Amino acid sequence: MLFDSGDEVTVQAGDEGIRFLLISGQPLKEPVAWYGPIVMNTREELQTAMNELRSGTFIKQRGPRV
Repeated sequence: MLFDSGDEVTVQAGDEGIRFLLISGQPLKEPVAWYGPIVMNTREELQTAMNELRSGTFIKQRGPRV
C-alpha cells in the first residue's frame, strides 16, 4: 500500500489486541526488481539473490552475533 501526504491509517483492535508494523520513508527513486520475498534493483541482482537463496548462501553473517 502506498500512502501520500495527508493520508492516515486507523487501527482498531479486538479483544485479543493487535500487533502490526508500519514503515514509512521517502521514496528512493531507484529501479525495482521484485520476485517473491526478494526485492533488488536489477534483474541480475535478483537472479543472483535467487540462486543464493536456493543454494543456502543468501543470508551472510558478518561479525559476531550479539
